[in-house]
Amino acid sequence: MKDNLLDMCARAYIEYYRSQFKKYAWAVEYAESLIQTNPTKGLTFVLDVLNICKNEQEMAYVGSGALEDLLHRHIFEIKEDIKNIIHKNESMVTALRYTWAGTETPVNEFLIEINVKFTTKIGEKHPLRGGVIKSSAVDE
Repeated sequence: MKDNLLDMCARAYIEYYRSQFKKYAWAVEYAESLIQTNPTKGLTFVLDVLNICKNEQEMAYVGSGALEDLLHRHIFEIKEDIKNIIHKNESMVTALRYTWAGTETPVNEFLIEINVKFTTKIGEKHPLRGGVIKSSAVDE
């Protein structure tokens, strides 16, 4: 049952982004609660959403939203899992490019360690500048 709930939530989460229909807003609240309390399920949720994404803009939404929250709350619990995932999942790499990491934070250090290059616009890739990663993932 819980796996079905995660799948339903993942679909509603991305549908909320696509449509902005309030009937899907519950999924954003559920995702926030899940990410705060359970890093393993939160990572599973993020992967489920990324598997549904149809384009880079949707992956940017996940990267600058659910994934960013997950990393800032639970970087030490999930960093090894993410290292393993990025070798198999290009969507995760794309989403990570849109994650705001701040400066001199564990998330920033992690993204530099795994060599994720930050991007400033959909479809555009830039190398890290001075180790600072900022997010500007916005709808174009």
